[in-house]
Amino acid sequence: ASSPPRRTPALTPRLVRSNDTSTTSRAMPHASSLASRARASHTRLTFSARRRHSARSHSTRFAAAVTRAAYTADQLTTLKQTTTKLRECAKRGAASSAVDLLVGLGAQGVTPDATCATACISACVNGANMELAQKVYDEIFEKGVCVPDEVAVAEIAKGYLQLDPPGWGRAMQLVNGARQKYGVEPSSVTYNVLLSTCAATNDLMRAEEIVDRMVDEDVPADGYTLKAVEKRRSIRAYVRKMLLVDKEEVWDDDE
Repeated sequence: ASSPPRRTPALTPRLVRSNDTSTTSRAMPHASSLASRARASHTRLTFSARRRHSARSHSTRFAAAVTRAAYTADQLTTLKQTTTKLRECAKRGAASSAVDLLVGLGAQGVTPDATCATACISACVNGANMELAQKVYDEIFEKGVCVPDEVAVAEIAKGYLQLDPPGWGRAMQLVNGARQKYGVEPSSVTYNVLLSTCAATNDLMRAEEIVDRMVDEDVPADGYTLKAVEKRRSIRAYVRKMLLVDKEEVWDDDE
């Protein structure tokens, strides 16, 4: 009788995780020491909200510095000049002019950065042209020209929340999507925008949900949080109760 055919084992690709130090130590000469320093650094970190958001701010500034280093001196000058003009357009709500400036920047061979793109989005938002604002966001960020920062995400979210009625679904889709896709963690910058809309529409239930989310994520209130909700005593009281353990750190709005 003939012997049964031999079974060929399935070829399964080996998945190597980036945090597997036992594997990476063979690929990188100093990976183990880097991993040890990373673990030591982690043990020194606390869950203080202030430290977490300070580290996030330093990371953002470092990324911006690396981006600036990629430009020549002439390109950086052109970028700064265009960004200044875009901010002027934002003050006037001149959406079309802002988009023309952004397109002209690319025609000069200069890649827009997040600050420049955000200024253009602000012009579109202030000009009540969310279609153009979304196009700028998609062309610059979604197509990978550069990575958005929190200010960019908060600005376009604000635009949707200024619609009548507020576009909460689209705004939260952008905020949550930026976190998942780009690692943009919301801070008080974003949450103040959301709370301001709650105050403007007297939406106490949604405001409480947002404040609870801030508590869960260890996001501290800042000097603008109470100002964002100053028109609604009920929302302001909930912010004080849940977020302001040390009320001396945030301006006192007692009347």
